Amino acid sequence: MSSAPTSVDVGVPEDGQHWHRQVSPNVLPHWVYTQPIQKSQQDDREYRLIRLDNGLQAMLVHDATADKAAASLDVAVGHLHDPASTQFVACCHTHR
Repeated sequence: MSSAPTSVDVGVPEDGQHWHRQVSPNVLPHWVYTQPIQKSQQDDREYRLIRLDNGLQAMLVHDATADKAAASLDVAVGHLHDPASTQFVACCHTHR
């Protein structure tokens, strides 16, 4: 069994102090960014940036006036990440 991380590696050392660990019996442990998210003054939505222990980072957006929910995923890999033995794998996954 692995131990829980005590710090988060966000790639920007000075940002590490703004991430705080959240542990709850009903939710997977995760990190929450505590600094305000910059947005337009006309934007009344609520934003929260979280990071899971596996490195997945997500921006959660709450719009109290919305009647539907949506999700989007950005995978930062492409054809340059394909192994030499299996070319065009990334292309197959992006066009599904």
